[in-house]
Amino acid sequence: MVATERDPRVIRLQVLGGVDLLLADGTRAAALLAQPRRLALLAFLAIESESGACPRERVLATFWSDAPPAQASANLRQALAFLRRLLGEGVVVNVGQHALRVDAGAMVCDAVERLRAQPGTRPAGAGELLAGVHLQGAGEAWEDWLAHQRRRLAAHGEADAGPVDAHPGPGGPAESAPRDPQARAAYLRGRFHWNRRPRESMKALASLEEATRLAPDFAPGFAALADVYNTLGSWESGALPSQEAFPKAQAAARRALQLDPCCAAAHTSLAYAAAHHTWDWRTADAQFRQAIALDPAYAHAHHWHAHLLVARGQWDQGLRSAQQALALQPVDIIINVHMAWHHWLAREPEAAIEQADRTQGLDDTDHWPPFFRGMACVLCGRGEQAVDELRHAGQLSRGNAVMRAGLGYVYAATGEPRAARVVLREFSEAAGQQQRYAYEAAVIHAALGEVDAAFELLEAAWRTRSAWMAYLAVDPRLDPLRGDARFSGLLGRLGLDAG
Repeated sequence: MVATERDPRVIRLQVLGGVDLLLADGTRAAALLAQPRRLALLAFLAIESESGACPRERVLATFWSDAPPAQASANLRQALAFLRRLLGEGVVVNVGQHALRVDAGAMVCDAVERLRAQPGTRPAGAGELLAGVHLQGAGEAWEDWLAHQRRRLAAHGEADAGPVDAHPGPGGPAESAPRDPQARAAYLRGRFHWNRRPRESMKALASLEEATRLAPDFAPGFAALADVYNTLGSWESGALPSQEAFPKAQAAARRALQLDPCCAAAHTSLAYAAAHHTWDWRTADAQFRQAIALDPAYAHAHHWHAHLLVARGQWDQGLRSAQQALALQPVDIIINVHMAWHHWLAREPEAAIEQADRTQGLDDTDHWPPFFRGMACVLCGRGEQAVDELRHAGQLSRGNAVMRAGLGYVYAATGEPRAARVVLREFSEAAGQQQRYAYEAAVIHAALGEVDAAFELLEAAWRTRSAWMAYLAVDPRLDPLRGDARFSGLLGRLGLDAG
């Protein structure tokens, strides 16, 4: 946000590079930050009000295009009532019976300030508009509006800086987009779909391959492509074999660094691959720290650094990094899910369940909240609920293999061995010679008390470089194996401590 002396009577909305809302008394409006659609509506009205009042019909078409007219109108009335209760009267105002606007004297928005500012006075590197804010089912009108406003803001930044250098600055993907309209649209679509992973990971891959083809000198595009390959081969997706996905991720990240050695996103991607594929902890930590030094506001650097710290059993540092990521992107679904993941691995099941509940409030169609709520229920002995949660996660994910494996584990851990063996057979048939899901099968065997089979599969996971192996020292599902000398041997080969 533009650095000006704060008027204590004015509400301040931040939507560039992160989202925040400070009320007139200086308190943070957490209730709005937890509701992406209403937050986006407020930002939309603030920006559109610069051109005059915004017709209600346009608001309805942008935010509720697929809803029946009566339902869409009711949704808008409820959203406006919520905003007016939160912000007070006189901020979001009616203009006649058919239009709305935000009173700029009552609320200041950093995106509006950026668009208003004279050349030479705009803040550099303010970040991407509504980064990490995703609206389930909003439709093409919303995505088109958001892409258009991001282009406007990027063009204003370019006007200050003069001609765009072939090597964008250190801020990474939040600070720039390709000049070519088709490449820019493909890049923004790719980042949007990636933030809805793994359900939309393949859409992200197709979009970012198109973006890098159309803009071969745009470093953040290759860094974004690296992120997609990292997660396609990692534990959260398993859509590609690890030994196929991670080398492609590393190649894309290195191409990004050839184009721009200061690309924070590319350093972050290399760090993630080092932690999850080569298990080179020192290199991973150095790359994460370099990324954060280049761009302290890049949330995913903090987020993925937290993964590394947890894998090494550095719980307090990992929690601080995760909290920093969440402060930068408070409505990012994946970062919110990460907090539940952290508490589950830390064997804090009640905290994991609470966080999963909060995250589900952001998007009740996302499969990760019930997945981690189910895993946490195992830890606190709620077997029936655990099974229900994992079944629900599988339905929401449309049959994602990681969700199915989680259900197999829960069956085994809660005394349903026959159902667990059905899942094991499925994975054995699906993996074939790749042994792609060896780790996932190992945790099911461990829960069934089949120790030798579990270790045989963990050895296969080692050979195929399963990304799950990075968490061997902390995964609660492997607790039945920790007293075995073979487990200590695996930890030693990974360079991990026993915890």
